[in-house]
Amino acid sequence: MMKTTQDGRQQIDSQDLSPLAKLFQLGRDQSYVTYADILRYFPMPETDLEQLDLIFSALLCAGIPYGEDADHLCCPFSDPKDTDEWY
Repeated sequence: MMKTTQDGRQQIDSQDLSPLAKLFQLGRDQSYVTYADILRYFPMPETDLEQLDLIFSALLCAGIPYGEDADHLCCPFSDPKDTDEWY
């Protein structure tokens, strides 16, 4: 369901979002996500390790850092040339 903000913009109601979309929104709002944030939206990651792998991959692709806390983040590469060192 769409709702209108005070400045007149249309916004999707957060109740209609998937857990992954909510995690991404949180990551954009605070500029990173913690492992605790991931567990809040995906409370039993050990039941689907492939899904967990996709979550971390999606966060990296979206440029959203993640880690234990704000001081210990896995920062995605800002320059695609940096990925050459992975191989």
